[in-house]
Amino acid sequence: MRYVFIGLLLAGVLAGSPGVSVFAQKLKAEEIVAKHQDSIGAADARSAIKNRIAVGLVTVRFISQKNQAAGRIVLASDSRRNFLGMTLSAGDYTSERFVFDGKQPFVGFAYNGVRSVLGNFVQSNAWIVEESLLGGELAGTWALGEAVKGKISSDGIKKIDGRDCYVLGYSPKGGGDVEVKLYFDKDTFRHVRTEYKRISSAGIGRSPDESSGFSETRHKIVEEFADHRQAGGLTLPHSYKIHYLVSGQKGTTEIEWAFDLQQFAFNQNLDESTFVTGAK
Repeated sequence: MRYVFIGLLLAGVLAGSPGVSVFAQKLKAEEIVAKHQDSIGAADARSAIKNRIAVGLVTVRFISQKNQAAGRIVLASDSRRNFLGMTLSAGDYTSERFVFDGKQPFVGFAYNGVRSVLGNFVQSNAWIVEESLLGGELAGTWALGEAVKGKISSDGIKKIDGRDCYVLGYSPKGGGDVEVKLYFDKDTFRHVRTEYKRISSAGIGRSPDESSGFSETRHKIVEEFADHRQAGGLTLPHSYKIHYLVSGQKGTTEIEWAFDLQQFAFNQNLDESTFVTGAK
């Protein structure tokens, strides 16, 4: 009788709360990914896209320095290669390039042989480009696209900007020291956020007193995806942001890249030089 009562109670709760499911909160990681893939487009629509290009504007705010720059962004990808590049107006920050040519990742220089803080972080964790986390589903090589590239785990539900999101943990194939969390809108299963966190240990001085003055370095990078709309039969974000924050011994650096993606093209004849990793 106890089991019958519980069953009736659950049935009453579900019947009295349309659209609310006790089991919805217990989806497996693989089920969340499958629903996310379907949120992008039907399987036949996704398979019909052999490559894609997105072009737009970028505004970079150097929050800790209180200045900014502007420019353009281009994202290009096919089923195994990806490219994310920016051209910028700042005299000491002219470009960004993140490329995977199908074999190896590449991070370009921001200016005169020097990488940006974002470039340095990605260079130290190049699997972010190789496994195509950076840029999310804007790339056809997306880590949670047709074939999941790393290890995923279900980390429950968390409220982000006032809405409930499923949270997935992500680990690269070879492991790493960056904690990655992916967020998906609970109602639509659209990918809305990726968080990367890394803590570097404090340095060791020549004496205990010197060591006590050192502090650990904390990196946090957040990608945000919004304004999901139809493009080429797929539902893709047209608003994309990267927020970079590092704090530690040398102080705090905070930068935000805001992208307004204005044009999408699919199944084009992509220039092979786009994916040449050593190209300038």
